[in-house]
Amino acid sequence: MISEAVPDAAVTGQVRCPTCGAVQAWCDTCHRCRCDLTLLRQVAGTASASRRQCLRELQGGRVPEALRHARRLYALSPDRPAARLLAVCHLLLGSWAAAARMAEIAEFRR
Repeated sequence: MISEAVPDAAVTGQVRCPTCGAVQAWCDTCHRCRCDLTLLRQVAGTASASRRQCLRELQGGRVPEALRHARRLYALSPDRPAARLLAVCHLLLGSWAAAARMAEIAEFRR
């Protein structure tokens, strides 16, 4: 799962190699096993951009657009913060069942 390998800071800080589990500063190759991490970096950057865009859309009152970005974020990184953001979007749109489902998922994710 991407969320285990990628911090919320996306391409800054540290990353855990999905192949060998080594924790290291972001770079294109794992220092331990030489696994190529460029695709992981791209996914992390896209997830981070989706999160930022979702928050901008929410701030601007454009909830349907925010929901689209929240769904993309959750597809790329199905972690607790993404589930919470998706739940908020559903709640603001009046999709009570979907909001409750995502809130429940967020409770059990780490």
